[in-house]
Amino acid sequence: MKNLPKKSASALTVVQLSDTHLAADPQALYRGQNPDANLARLGPVIGGLTPDLIVLTGDVSEDASAASYWRAGGFVRTLAPQVAWLPGNHDRRAIMAGVFNGLGFDAGPIINRGGWQLVLLDSSDPDHPHGEFDERRLMPLNQMNPDSPALVFLHHQPLPVGSPWIDKYPLKNPQMLWNALDGRPVRAVAFGHVHQVFEGACRGIACLSAPSAAANSRRDTEKFTLDAPGPAVRWFRLWPDGRWRSGIAEA
Repeated sequence: MKNLPKKSASALTVVQLSDTHLAADPQALYRGQNPDANLARLGPVIGGLTPDLIVLTGDVSEDASAASYWRAGGFVRTLAPQVAWLPGNHDRRAIMAGVFNGLGFDAGPIINRGGWQLVLLDSSDPDHPHGEFDERRLMPLNQMNPDSPALVFLHHQPLPVGSPWIDKYPLKNPQMLWNALDGRPVRAVAFGHVHQVFEGACRGIACLSAPSAAANSRRDTEKFTLDAPGPAVRWFRLWPDGRWRSGIAEA
């Protein structure tokens, strides 16, 4: 286990856990890896971060089975006092909600904690691997407090990450998102889907991916190519005065 950042008493700690790809069968493999085993390896890592909140940013399941959501929910509920979620393209929102609502998890769309706004946007299309927004799905942005800093979470990448194999399946209409974010107090957009660590920016807003908890790919590849680093999460430290930090914690 890598050295973990020290907990700050004054900061909200958020862990972004993404792309766990659990299946109904806990022995099922995903890209040659066992997602259940890799998720279990992350338990001490997440616990060491002592999160106030865990955000699941989609592809929690590989097959949208209720059994996979129950196992994922049982895992994360022991690691943080609050869990939030949004779906990815492998998920089915109605099935997720049936399980996660019963566990008391939060679907937002806006969570106010520690002087920050955490905005959960649903970019998923269960019939296609790419993502898409419309005016209805972006309506939560109109509920934001203009005076409080914010993080926006979604599943799909809103800009190219430089890996052809996954950049074929992006957020299809990113301009719609960026136009909707103009003038809002968003410090970063955090996403999953890309199975690698990415850090960039668009219109002065940081763009950060969470690596997968199941299997990650080497960057800049035409096809998914399993990378040596194992399962990982992205963490955020959020201070009430608007300062923030983020990094990666690996198993």
